[in-house]
Amino acid sequence: MKKTLFTIFRVLIGIVLIGKISNWFLNYSDETNQILNAGMFTLIGIAYLVGGFIWDKKMTNVIFLICGIYLIAMNFIGNFGLKSIIGIVCILTPMLIARFSPDETHEKELVEN
Repeated sequence: MKKTLFTIFRVLIGIVLIGKISNWFLNYSDETNQILNAGMFTLIGIAYLVGGFIWDKKMTNVIFLICGIYLIAMNFIGNFGLKSIIGIVCILTPMLIARFSPDETHEKELVEN
């Protein structure tokens, strides 16, 4: 079941990516761009929500979950001044946490040796 869901997720990401790239050449309407953007941010939000359950640290889980929920919800709320800034922070923060968090298995191997 997990493998099927992951395959569906990858196909959806591929469709959005192809849509965003083809927009450079075909110049889709504003409505189509909004749908592509909503799909893109929703898929990123879903990835962060799922990622929020795999970390061992509670604070990291909370950050991933909050960022994922905001990225999904920002598609359905109206525009306000900080919407884009919060969205950028919510995209970058989990990526930076994942990048700079120490690999726990690597630490355990070092301690054992």
